[in-house]
Amino acid sequence: MYPSPLRQRWATGGVTYNGWLTIPAPWPAELLVEVGFESLTIDLQHGLIDDPAALQILQTVDQRRCAALVRLAWNEPAAIMRALDRGAAGVIAPLISSPADVVALVAACRYPPAVARSFGPIRVGVAHGATDLAAISAVPLIFPMIETAAALEQLPAIADVAGISGLYVGPADLSLSRGLPLPVDFSSPTLRAALTAVASACAARGLIAGVYANVAAAADLAALGYRLITIVSDGDLIRQGGAAALAAVPQ
Repeated sequence: MYPSPLRQRWATGGVTYNGWLTIPAPWPAELLVEVGFESLTIDLQHGLIDDPAALQILQTVDQRRCAALVRLAWNEPAAIMRALDRGAAGVIAPLISSPADVVALVAACRYPPAVARSFGPIRVGVAHGATDLAAISAVPLIFPMIETAAALEQLPAIADVAGISGLYVGPADLSLSRGLPLPVDFSSPTLRAALTAVASACAARGLIAGVYANVAAAADLAALGYRLITIVSDGDLIRQGGAAALAAVPQ
């Protein structure tokens, strides 16, 4: 099996800075890989990407040995299996609210007899060099999202579910669920307490703490213990770059 750039970096205590993909085309992904991103996340929940576009992006990213995660539209078994069979390095599952949700997530990612994933790994061998059942089973990274008040209240029980790779914080929904305004304020004591709790739960169990953030918050979150930190999205890069270019020329 090809070495996982994420697992290799995490094994040495490193932090992976992740790019977020919302545009239904492989070109933005290729550009982000070119500048050095080791992991990208294809957003099927709020992004504009559908299944055919996601496959094109996976094929492009895999050629460069960059880890491509998929943020699912929902914690739904068929969608999870499609993402993994097409070669995703792992899944990020939104709107988790209970340990039972996480058990169902893991079951859709792992094969019988213990759990429920149907066998049909169409691209896994090509994308990851996985040639037998044990290797194929070892591919997926599994990240339940902590982004609701219910999930935060049941954080220890969620983190204790066997088979997950880590927890990934969605700070916008988590802020809203805690009565905080948007845009996300990473300096808010309420949000800071939640982020600290997730990082501590992961550290105590040998899990990877992940979070959707930005460049300004990245260093602080890394110091807090986060190891998978999303710092940019393709759409924001275009918007910000375009605004900066217009601001730099005479009007």
